[in-house]
Amino acid sequence: MSLSKAPEGLSAAGGFALSGYTPPPKHRWHREIHLALVVCLAAVYGGLLALFAGSLLVELLAPLALFALILVWMLPDTENPPAKLMFGCFWGFIGAQLLWPDYLALDLPGLPWITALRLFSLPLLLLFMICLSVSPSMRGEMARILKSAPWTWKLLVGFMVMAVLSIGYSDNPGSSADKVVVAGLYWTLIFFAGAYIFAQPGRMTAFAWLLWAAVLFLCVMGLWEQRLGRVPWAGHIPSFLAVGDESVQRILGGSARAATGIYRVQSKFSTSLNLAEFLGLVTPFILHFTVVSRNWIIRVAAAMTLPLMFVVIIATDSRLGIVGFALSFLFYLFFWGYRRRATHGDSLIGTAVLFAYPALLVAFMASTMFVPRVSAMVWGNGAQQASNEARQEQYRAGIPMVVKQPWGYGMGRGSVRLGFFSPAGINTIDTYVLAVALEVGIPGLICYFGMVGGAIYAGARAVQNARDRETQLLIPLIIALANFMVIKTILSQLDNHPLVFAMLGATVALVYRVKNQEPDVDTPQTNS
Repeated sequence: MSLSKAPEGLSAAGGFALSGYTPPPKHRWHREIHLALVVCLAAVYGGLLALFAGSLLVELLAPLALFALILVWMLPDTENPPAKLMFGCFWGFIGAQLLWPDYLALDLPGLPWITALRLFSLPLLLLFMICLSVSPSMRGEMARILKSAPWTWKLLVGFMVMAVLSIGYSDNPGSSADKVVVAGLYWTLIFFAGAYIFAQPGRMTAFAWLLWAAVLFLCVMGLWEQRLGRVPWAGHIPSFLAVGDESVQRILGGSARAATGIYRVQSKFSTSLNLAEFLGLVTPFILHFTVVSRNWIIRVAAAMTLPLMFVVIIATDSRLGIVGFALSFLFYLFFWGYRRRATHGDSLIGTAVLFAYPALLVAFMASTMFVPRVSAMVWGNGAQQASNEARQEQYRAGIPMVVKQPWGYGMGRGSVRLGFFSPAGINTIDTYVLAVALEVGIPGLICYFGMVGGAIYAGARAVQNARDRETQLLIPLIIALANFMVIKTILSQLDNHPLVFAMLGATVALVYRVKNQEPDVDTPQTNS
């Protein structure tokens, strides 16, 4: 490289690496061309945003998002990341997921709905990436947490890779891209952020208490709704929220089973089925409070909450809620006996429970088939026959489609390609097993249910060594995930998915804590 002599009087203080020398001046027209290219690119990009923001907003913002991530990754290392802000956004997201109707959102011209979940998830993504970028200690701890249950996060990443690839062969790439972005923000981000946050002492206990508070609030709202025959906030929603949309009006109008005409309670969820699923997922936590709490007031309050939940599940007129509620008791009895035998080797009670469990399980299954009242609750009767037949017909039509194209038809396109409609004329699919297989294919189906099964397996192995009261929350977490897998065979709706992925992250975090707890032979055993 040629160097020219600097003007006289210019010294090293001027900032040059070689004192007295400077690179030869560049031609000004180079800079002018670069500036003109930037201006033209900005004009074209702005024009595309103005013309296609309504239909291709996600695709048009993708380059900006990638550029922002590159800038975040270039930030210098520090041990003072904005962790408190990240924690606040995460808890805000969980609170919005549990308590706020996601269909009530700001509807601004030219923009997608600004829901409560989006208000928290986008800042959470930015803050989480900044914390990972600037904090070597957080990166190290995150790697150790994920290593404690490697199959869960690897299968999740595999599922997301296949979801992204499905955009390329989808018949509607824009719609599939929207679904992938939602899955990235509400599922993947929440899993990884939850795995890090719940590994901190006290966070999982706070989560369990928050679930209980949400149960009480939603059950009270559900009973009020049953008395009114509509959700309590219908007719009292501010005008700046998106209430004019047809789908929102349908949700606010409520629903009733066609065969009976009985109103079905839905609380803050989009359908009664999602409320029933939520109560089935949270039942193990309330049951855990009833069994292990040392405070008799908490035990009594939790025991009283269980029948309240059952009454609301009945009000949803949903079999899947009954299944989740009943399975919570059956699974909890097994894990109680399993832990009892592992921690008290000479205990006859734990051994008796484990050996009697198969007979109890058979007796329960028999009661669902031969006791008319129980059979109607679990398997349904004439009122639910149309739903059973529709599900069977969907399998008959969908399985050949999966065999024909085993890589799927695109994220979010399963129900559209299947072509089934509800009595209200809404495109629908009843089972998430078939939905995943149609959307991301057989490999995606294996990854999806494999990651949940992997978390259950890792948690079940770790729970026998859980010594403190917080890591023992692995028991309700495992049961909730098992309930989720059962429920997804008969429900494809996604309202509770962010909560489930938070539970997946919590399971991985507690497995990590159990594996890294200090050995302490003098730790007293709890009554769990």
